[in-house]
Amino acid sequence: MPGIVGLITKMPRVWAEPQLRRMVETLRHESFYVTGTWIDESLGVYVGWVERENSFSDGMPMRNERDDVVLMFSGEDYPEPGIARRLKERGHECEAEGPSYLVHLYEENSCFPRNLNGRFHGLVADRARGLAILFNDRYGMHRLYYHESKEAFYFAAEAKAILKVCPELRTVNPRSLGEFVSCGCVLENRTLFEGVHVL
Repeated sequence: MPGIVGLITKMPRVWAEPQLRRMVETLRHESFYVTGTWIDESLGVYVGWVERENSFSDGMPMRNERDDVVLMFSGEDYPEPGIARRLKERGHECEAEGPSYLVHLYEENSCFPRNLNGRFHGLVADRARGLAILFNDRYGMHRLYYHESKEAFYFAAEAKAILKVCPELRTVNPRSLGEFVSCGCVLENRTLFEGVHVL
């Protein structure tokens, strides 16, 4: 399934970048998928994406005019009509079609991403504030899995991308398995794997 993957770490680039590349390749199920990576060593953010060519999310990452806010987005947003035009009137550079307005919406709206409407997940790297913000849609429809270790905080659209670089997590959580058998799903923010959670 298309989406983003990555890690946030204080470990050096020579350690983190190979992990990122393995995670991206784990999500690339089709040859027509487009992939890419974006790295900011100062923030310790290593992000990759896999998207369908010519989809709403194709063309990542998005940047503001000062290049101090970078947004990776996967999924779709259904904005109110004229949002790109209104942002242009306020001095932002964005295209009339496509997702380029999203990075400017982050700058303009303190409620971001609460004001988005759709099925999505993403990451905002705000260099000016020294923040990396991971988010998903309000119902968690475009899933995002995560794991926190002492070396890094991992996240991915599919749990198997995390399991690829953290094979020690390939242990079934007994409580989750019981919930899956009795309820048909795993409850709360757990997954079938010990230490892997759903955002």
